[in-house]
Amino acid sequence: MRPYIIISSTMTVDGKIAARDSFSELSCKYDKTRQHMLRAQVDAVVIGARTARVDNPSLVLKYYKGKNPIRVIITNSGDLDPGLKIFNVPPPTVVYTKNLNDSLKSLTDKGVYVRTFSTVCDAMSDLYQTFSVRTVMVEGGGKLNWSLLKEECVDELRVTISPRIFGSGTSIFDGEGFPGYLSPVLKLQSSYICQCGEEIVIIYKRKIK
Repeated sequence: MRPYIIISSTMTVDGKIAARDSFSELSCKYDKTRQHMLRAQVDAVVIGARTARVDNPSLVLKYYKGKNPIRVIITNSGDLDPGLKIFNVPPPTVVYTKNLNDSLKSLTDKGVYVRTFSTVCDAMSDLYQTFSVRTVMVEGGGKLNWSLLKEECVDELRVTISPRIFGSGTSIFDGEGFPGYLSPVLKLQSSYICQCGEEIVIIYKRKIK
């Protein structure tokens, strides 16, 4: 068993979530509120290690009142700075790593749960079994999004399209790509223009085979 997994992201018209210089401030105030409303509704919010290092988010509710979800970082290397915000403010944080190293001990001393994983979807299943997580919001980055999609571990995709074009940078799904005929086909649930009048919000769900 695994949780219901929602990828939530804001991207440019050309599908980028960050520019080549790592700039990623794409959301209007309404989009930020939508993101934090979703955070308040799920049991866990998940990011990749690069997002943790570059953006240094705390992943706590700011634009909406509610209960903060468990925070989760997925990392292959286990190379994480204990000084990151996510490790220094509540609620609990879980780190899934493929490499148990000495630097992770400082995290366990802070009360961080450190666990190993083989595939990203296996990590999601462990969240379900060990931490009773039933719903997950994934806030990227691109490599994490790609891994989940490749492993057929995505149930819903919520995308806000920002009126920017980066030309290069990090794609919302950053991986080797599918052959065209094997690419996933999603089912459109809804689409609407954001209250700001400049962004489009699209919600897709996984098609049941």
